[in-house]
Amino acid sequence: MKAVVLHRFNDLDSLTDEEVPTPVIGRDEVLVQAQAQAVDPVDYKIAEGMLGGQVPMILGSTVAGEVIAVGEDVTSVTVGDRVAAQVRGGANYAEQVAVPVHLAAIIPATVSYEEAVSVVLGGQTAYQVIERGFNLQAGQKVLINGGSGAVGYVALQLAWAKGAEVATTASGWGADMLRQQFPKVQVFDYKQDDFTTVLHDFDAALDTVGSEKVLADSAKILTPTGKLVSIVAHQADDPRFISLINKPAGENLAHLFAGLVDGSLRTIIDQTLTLNASNVKTAYDRIKRGGLHGKIVFTR
Repeated sequence: MKAVVLHRFNDLDSLTDEEVPTPVIGRDEVLVQAQAQAVDPVDYKIAEGMLGGQVPMILGSTVAGEVIAVGEDVTSVTVGDRVAAQVRGGANYAEQVAVPVHLAAIIPATVSYEEAVSVVLGGQTAYQVIERGFNLQAGQKVLINGGSGAVGYVALQLAWAKGAEVATTASGWGADMLRQQFPKVQVFDYKQDDFTTVLHDFDAALDTVGSEKVLADSAKILTPTGKLVSIVAHQADDPRFISLINKPAGENLAHLFAGLVDGSLRTIIDQTLTLNASNVKTAYDRIKRGGLHGKIVFTR
């Protein structure tokens, strides 16, 4: 099968299109004929060598496609099903991907491969923030820092769907987009506005940035028992601080896909590119520069 292979860390020119062996699936895995893969910031960090691993490696963290084979212990998925999953270290930039079945969720008929894969990683992280980190209840007040990013954009929608009062931060295009799409959400331009002078007695705040200022400002608006959840910082001198690590699972994705079907969840795709070494380099260069308006998705 064809795959995109990285031969040297921190060297996107070492990406090549190659023929590699088809994965051999285990008893609890399914083999997926890939139709789409999303680009996430963690993918670029892996290519930089920031998260370890060995080269040569096949990059990518997410996949959506059709099941073409199942392991002997798999009963929840059958050949022909459309599925999506996050598979860290799963060699996703390839024609076929081995996926542990507990990480996969069936894609509803009305959701495209591109839409499904675009919420797999950031969406799952956001879902766990709302459910596991915040344990958010209707009527509570929540701040989502970075509301136009992959995690923040989903998190603010999930919070709103639960009946929370939502405020968020963004700038430029992101702030304009959020104000247009969610007129009842308070949107602060973090380059101009100081939300600490306006917001108070919030029950929860999400940090997607990791800067000391974001953490400090978010802490100021919380109640004494509020929750300050970060997906990037690992510690802070505040008893309300929680460091949350994404734990992917198919059941998380099932909830997100249901939102895509009923319209309570939207996704934004900035660009689709054919999966090859040249386009992976192009996509990663765009991530490094910043300014994306949604997800980049690779297709066949």
